[in-house]
Formats: sequence, structure tokens, C-alpha cells
Amino acid sequence: MGKARQHANFKSGVNLHVDIDNNRVGVGTTIPSSALQVTGTITCIDINSTSDVRLKENIHSIDNALDKVNSISGITFDWIENKQSSAGVIAQEVEQILPEIVHENEGNKTVNYNGLIGLLVEAIKEQQDQINNLKARLDQLEG
Repeated sequence: MGKARQHANFKSGVNLHVDIDNNRVGVGTTIPSSALQVTGTITCIDINSTSDVRLKENIHSIDNALDKVNSISGITFDWIENKQSSAGVIAQEVEQILPEIVHENEGNKTVNYNGLIGLLVEAIKEQQDQINNLKARLDQLEG
């Protein structure tokens, strides 16, 4: 006996779709393509992402992080659908640098913004090394 798909419309035209067969929930979409797909803005107090080293393998630091960050444009833009202003990056640019954090969903590219954090951490460390080297050279010149 197959499981049924559940669909409900709530006040203000919010569309909630539960696909029991595929363990997916869609808010604002009737065809969720992932476990939870929300079309719109999510507001919450905090998000915790699983990051335990015990769940990871093949771990490597991101090399040349500063060069990679310099290849990605931070932009502001307006969403075509609702004309709301926002800020972010272009998935196609990120895909050239860190393809593992860019995915495709219903024909559109998505970015795992949490994945950018590691890149930014390593870029800051590279900058700090450059600053420290410049300070050491300046100290030698002054000393």
C-alpha cells in the first residue's frame, strides 16, 4: 500500500505540500525537490549545521583561499520574482572556485552559503600571514 501525498493551503495563500512517499516537505511549492524546500524567506533565531569531525573524511585545508575569494563578486541585486533587494554571490562564479558547494535545483543553481565560511576563514588567515610578514619587514627596516 503506497503512502499518500498530502497537500494543504493555509491563510494568506501559503502552500504546504507533504510528499510522504519521498520524505519531502514543500512550503510555497507543490513539488519539493529536497527534504525541505521553502520558496521565500526563512526567519529563525539560529541555524546549527552539522560539522562534527567524526562525520567527515578526506579533510583538506582550502589552498589559495584569498585568490579564490578575489574571484567571487559580492553583489547587491533585486529578485526578479518579488523585486526585493538582497545581497549575495553569483552561483556560477562560486561554481568555478568551489564546485562542491554549488548545486542545481529545478534548473537553477544554488549555493551552500555555509560552505563559503571555510573559504573566508582561510582567506583571512592568508591575509594575516601577509600582514605579519609586512610588519616583520617594517620592523627590520626600522630596527
